[in-house]
Amino acid sequence: MLFMDISTWAPEHREDILKHFKEIRPPAGIHVVNQWLDLTGGRFFILYEAESSEAYAAFNLPWSDVCTIDSVPVMEAIDFIKHMAEHGLKF
Repeated sequence: MLFMDISTWAPEHREDILKHFKEIRPPAGIHVVNQWLDLTGGRFFILYEAESSEAYAAFNLPWSDVCTIDSVPVMEAIDFIKHMAEHGLKF
């Protein structure tokens, strides 16, 4: 399943965030599609696929001490439209 995470942190956690970026690698079961930084600071966006809830937890829990993560399950629009049509629903 695909997830779009938006991580935010307070300015005083900047050094902790940089340390995490240098040390933490995605665990098995996580495939990172792409990642972006908010150029104004304080936010990070990442799109990734998680193979299981265990992989998802292993990926996000190490960050819980330095930032807040808003995690949203997502699907490409074309796939959503196809899924709706397969179930007789109009979009």
